[in-house]
Amino acid sequence: MTFPDRNRGGSGVYARSLVAALRERDDIDVAEIRSSPPGLARTIRWLTTGASSGLRAAGAQLLHSPNFVVPWNVPIPFVTTVFDLSTRRFPADHPFEWRAYERWAMPSRARAAARVIAISELTRQDVISTYRVEARRVKTIHPGVDRRFFQAGAPVHAGEPRLLFPGAPVARKNLETVLNAMAAAPAGSFLSSACLWISGATADQFPDHMTRIATLGLAGRVDWLGLVPVEEMPRVMASADVCVYPSLYEGFGFPPLEAMASGTPVVASNASCLPEVLGDAALLVEPTDVESFGEAVESVLSHALVRARLVNAGRDHVREFTWEKCAERTMDVYREALAEAG
Repeated sequence: MTFPDRNRGGSGVYARSLVAALRERDDIDVAEIRSSPPGLARTIRWLTTGASSGLRAAGAQLLHSPNFVVPWNVPIPFVTTVFDLSTRRFPADHPFEWRAYERWAMPSRARAAARVIAISELTRQDVISTYRVEARRVKTIHPGVDRRFFQAGAPVHAGEPRLLFPGAPVARKNLETVLNAMAAAPAGSFLSSACLWISGATADQFPDHMTRIATLGLAGRVDWLGLVPVEEMPRVMASADVCVYPSLYEGFGFPPLEAMASGTPVVASNASCLPEVLGDAALLVEPTDVESFGEAVESVLSHALVRARLVNAGRDHVREFTWEKCAERTMDVYREALAEAG
């Protein structure tokens, strides 16, 4: 849990939710191991010797590293989860140490794993082709969606339509398409008066976006919510009229599914794994087609039937993504790994 402990989103959500679902079962005993506080020297010691000592002390039969950092010298079979290869697709979104580890260490650790779990079929194919892992040892298991999003009640609000861009607007998330669509919206349209919420970041963290927002004349229509507490995110999701997610690359994409669970329609891109994950429960548009993206958002804001269809389809679709199902399929992978190890 060393690296999930340091991540409130993505791999952190996955690891904590999977552990909780596994602990509810009666066919597995789960022990968590983690390193001391962050620091390069401490982290290296943990990866080289500390984790192995912790495994022996726990009497573990199998190690699962629920993100792409795997300890070395592991004395038992291990499973690792790979989320995406965004460090290669969009290197500027990641610090140097993550890029270096993924490129130089992760391929050999993935090949050494008894099994690799990929959180989408797109990621599975990337692991097979890029890391050269035998196909039979890479399993696609979709994560679940936190139950709290299903319990979010949509607050009643008046005034301008609200768009939600969930997450920090790093390069691959493609905030530009949303901003350009808002600026280009025809006068009198719903989109022309819509406001945009950006969660997961503050304005000072993205000065280039702030400049673009000002240049497009959108300064009064964009609110930066900062890092929204986990327990508050369902309310924020449910308060939006549309979740906009024009991402260029995803390994899975939690936010649009969370929006669906909250009863909020989704307009997303048709890139990477999003068609696989969202199916026909969202409006999917070419991520760089500003006009089409704007038209899709406008159709949700202006047509009650379109909105109702997406809300109903989204709620039905997202029910397939449960942590219980994820835990069951993960247990199958553990059994395969242990059986193969003898």
